[in-house]
Amino acid sequence: MPTLSNPRLSIKLVAGTTKVEITSSVKVNFTPNEEAIMKLFPLVKYTMSCRLFGEDGGLNGADDPMFTVTSVGPKKVNADHSHSFKREVDKSALDEDWEGNDEIYARFRCAAPTNVGFVLASATPVNSDTITGNF
Repeated sequence: MPTLSNPRLSIKLVAGTTKVEITSSVKVNFTPNEEAIMKLFPLVKYTMSCRLFGEDGGLNGADDPMFTVTSVGPKKVNADHSHSFKREVDKSALDEDWEGNDEIYARFRCAAPTNVGFVLASATPVNSDTITGNF
């Protein structure tokens, strides 16, 4: 099964606008068998995705799924297995709590292909650290 490590999230205000730039990254490690399968069968492609969540707890209920960081859908895994995602949105899109600070984190997934005729495992999703701000 692939493993995900070093998840990161950055949220920066775009100067002179009400927009923020969201950048996230993660590293994927494959087993030697998975590496061999991808070399033998070039159409076997794992896909990566990144979605932002608003962290909630206690009386606020479960964490709130927000939106994907990349707007073009899942990315194919590349040779070096490092993946970064970038998206610019209006700052208000991160305002997930009705008052006070918002707590935002990224969740990364690496999905195995399903149309190859044999079963491959997907990675266990991982979350970045939480960023707190008044969005």
